[in-house]
Amino acid sequence: MILIVGCGPAGSAIREALKDSEVAWACDKEHPSPAAGCIGYDIKNSADVARVVNQTKPGQIILTEEIPSVEYCEKNRLDAMEFNTRGVRFFVEASLPLKSRVTYLSSAYVFDGRKSGGLYTEYDHVNPINVYGETKLMGEVAVDKAADHLTLRLGEVYGSHPDNFVKYVLSGLTYGQKIELARDMYFSPIYIEDVARAVSLLVKENIGGLYNLAGPERLSHYEMGVRIARAFDKDEDLLVPLSMEEMGFTVRMPKDLSLDASKISALIKIRGVDEGLAAMREAMEPKK
Repeated sequence: MILIVGCGPAGSAIREALKDSEVAWACDKEHPSPAAGCIGYDIKNSADVARVVNQTKPGQIILTEEIPSVEYCEKNRLDAMEFNTRGVRFFVEASLPLKSRVTYLSSAYVFDGRKSGGLYTEYDHVNPINVYGETKLMGEVAVDKAADHLTLRLGEVYGSHPDNFVKYVLSGLTYGQKIELARDMYFSPIYIEDVARAVSLLVKENIGGLYNLAGPERLSHYEMGVRIARAFDKDEDLLVPLSMEEMGFTVRMPKDLSLDASKISALIKIRGVDEGLAAMREAMEPKK
């Protein structure tokens, strides 16, 4: 039995990728749109977390539940801690009697973004500079105590789901709005379907350890915006390149969160941005 925790975009995509496996799905009761078939639970209640684990008796647990908003986490530290750290710890503790293997979706935000040229490897020093990054790193520490574990540090995930970089840019361009994007802020975007395929493979093959799970390209936010405009036939002249300083972020943001994903790429092909955006466009088009 595989227990997938979280019914957000990642949890939903992973569930679809594992549809031929025996899967249970759990979702925090506070989730605004719980999916059909999800087991409701309270991530802030250790006994309720233990109830879900004991009820499903999973050999593997995949933890995708989180508060992903950097801005929200900065303003709501306690809430971020409850979801991104303590909830993870509760699942790990509940898994120990069963010796379940725990897979944890972490983030590139565990790094400070100061590495020259970016492309962080799995062996680089971690040093988060905002609350979201801190809570994800503490989640990693909690998962290290599991009987067996796999930690995946994700690059910027995009897809047809709401609230991601590509959908933000695409929405603005569709309505003819100017979009300001940092020209000196870097990341390694990855299509959500590739995240799900990679997790499915690693779980089925019982592969553990630490992996960066990101696309093969290091792009600035502005460069990514241009790729989006071209992939969806939008006007790239609406994109306005600015410096990070000019962007006026209200939260401390790492300058370069690009990841070296060569380790995971030796196991599975991760699509580049152009190929990923083409797949996303095809998925969004009405079916004939």
